[in-house]
Amino acid sequence: KSSEPELSVQEIVEKSMSPECRRSTSSASSRPGIPCLPPLPGGKDPWKVSTPWRVALGERTLAAVTGRAKEEECKGFELFGDSTWCNLAMKGKDVLGLSYGIEERDLWSEKMSNVYRMPTRLFDCFINPARSPPMAGKAPNATTDCRKHPGHCYETQYESYRICLGPERTTIHGRKYETLLDSLRGRRPLSTHVKIDSEGTEWAVLEQLLESPEDQDKIRTLEMEVHFSYVPEGDSESFKQMTEQARLEQRVLVLERLSERF
Repeated sequence: KSSEPELSVQEIVEKSMSPECRRSTSSASSRPGIPCLPPLPGGKDPWKVSTPWRVALGERTLAAVTGRAKEEECKGFELFGDSTWCNLAMKGKDVLGLSYGIEERDLWSEKMSNVYRMPTRLFDCFINPARSPPMAGKAPNATTDCRKHPGHCYETQYESYRICLGPERTTIHGRKYETLLDSLRGRRPLSTHVKIDSEGTEWAVLEQLLESPEDQDKIRTLEMEVHFSYVPEGDSESFKQMTEQARLEQRVLVLERLSERF
């Protein structure tokens, strides 16, 4: 967490839309700080109907995901694709990387393995292993210098599991699900880097995490791709019956609560 005072939602929105807003770097990757939103075409909203509650939730989302750590506090940032890492956070000893959602290739776990020298565990129950060398256990695994090996490669040991992420241990349509808390069990504080891209199941998992300060303590960095409109097979029937507005409000609140801790 940054030592800087937190800005209000309205202050962040105004700064992001100001003509004076400047990107902190020219990189095409994820960037730290307040995002600079491009001006609206012709100064007009691009949609036909402006729904006040959608606008309000969008502004709250922007505020919740705006990075607050400063470069001097982190001793610099590492920018990589969709990720911006605080350098100080990446210097832990005896750490582990957990990656949920692999598909054919998982550049996040390769970066953790090859640059930060941490073992990783990969989880995905949807991808056909024939299309994913790491899920098939066929990617080089702590056996070679990956700078000399094109394609999938891990310099530090990885393990792969045909398991998906969910809020409970269960099997749905033949697919096995386990929880984030299962993987965090026995981990010490600030010992685990977590990346989640699980096509909608992240919301119930994150709500579960928010109810466990002890497990939050174990996470050193938390990265995720979120899916606001997805209602995955593992969601409860009560959630599936909620209105779209109620579902979205609940999910934005999850982001806001996470931003208080991470």
